[in-house]
Amino acid sequence: MLSDLAALTPPLLVCAAFLIAVAAFLRHEMRGARKSSGEERSRVPGGGENPAGPGPQPGAGQRSGARRTDAL
Repeated sequence: MLSDLAALTPPLLVCAAFLIAVAAFLRHEMRGARKSSGEERSRVPGGGENPAGPGPQPGAGQRSGARRTDAL
């Protein structure tokens, strides 16, 4: 019976190492996603909102087919 357990030890160790590696990888990836979104919010003043309000919509106030004549 001990020889049967001895034969199963290497596959069990490989399985345990794989599961630990997957858990560490997932933990790292999930932590990285939260950290990067927090950094983006802290870099933009006002928490990511435009303090001047929403800008003009593209094509607002123009009839279809009309060309813009003002240069930027």
